[in-house]
Amino acid sequence: MRRGGRLFLLLGLLIIIIGALAYFALAQQPLANQQLTPQPTQEVKRKIVVARIDIPNNTLITDTVTLLTTIDIPETEFAAASGQYFTSPEELLYKQTLRTVAFNERIRKADVTEPGLSIQIPTAQPNQPRVKAITFQVNNLSGVADQIRPGDFVDVLSSFIIKRTYLRPGVGDQGQITIKEEPFSGQTTKTLLQNVQVLQIRKPAPAPEGTPTPGGAAPANAGPPQTDANGQPVAAGDNGTAANGQEANASNANTFQPGSWLVILAVSDQQAEILKFAIEQGTGITLVLRGGGDSAIENTTGATLDLLVSRYGLPLPQPEVPALSQPNDLTPVPTTNAAPTATPTPRP
Repeated sequence: MRRGGRLFLLLGLLIIIIGALAYFALAQQPLANQQLTPQPTQEVKRKIVVARIDIPNNTLITDTVTLLTTIDIPETEFAAASGQYFTSPEELLYKQTLRTVAFNERIRKADVTEPGLSIQIPTAQPNQPRVKAITFQVNNLSGVADQIRPGDFVDVLSSFIIKRTYLRPGVGDQGQITIKEEPFSGQTTKTLLQNVQVLQIRKPAPAPEGTPTPGGAAPANAGPPQTDANGQPVAAGDNGTAANGQEANASNANTFQPGSWLVILAVSDQQAEILKFAIEQGTGITLVLRGGGDSAIENTTGATLDLLVSRYGLPLPQPEVPALSQPNDLTPVPTTNAAPTATPTPRP
């Protein structure tokens, strides 16, 4: 019984082991087949911009949410277009269409262009004519030190030299009454235009690299290197100098480059006439930059010498008052021709 029981237990254990091995073999077979089966690769997608609605020709795109949207296309198709698609609606902001773009049509770079100046001219205000564009030249003094940007609003000042002839009555050599012509010239300054919008600013092309600019600073490496008392080169940062040009950059923050540029203003026909006359007949045009949101119109009197004296208290210089002297305050001057000495009369 004991030997038969042991044999029975060994047979049972062997059956269990064989069954476990068979189970693991069957369980691993689908996994092996799955690893051997190739999985399809997912194709890379790229986003491009399409029209959300029909966009007419000559449309200035200012609302990208209403007019544009994006779709996904395969990477191979995107690469085949040689970079002609837009990948973000923001790239089309303030672009002008060159043709009608239909709904869900892909927008290519050849379909749009940069808008011309006429598109940027503001629309007409109620009961007012639409403004036009006019340009004139300014410099650092007349152009607010190059601090004006497109979209700002400015006032325009001008000065003139006025020459006039006054007729003054007078008395001639023989006592007759005559009329004399008295020429007179004086300068006057007035704010001619107010709250005028700046459309664009055109600056000259930069000079080629290495070309010296008149009035400009010399290059940093110009001239011999600085040396100390022993004749040794001074390292950057010694004697209070800034290392790596930090101090130089800080000092250049408030500097300006001499020159002149063109400013394009939005004006009415009447304002354009005034501005042209002031440019041709005046002594100079000066721009005054307005603060953000300032649209007030101010009534000014202008400026002349007599107005500054009568209304603004400008003091006039006066000649010195002649001083009165007493006779004893005068220093006698010795004479060179002395009177002859009188001969005394002899007494008897």
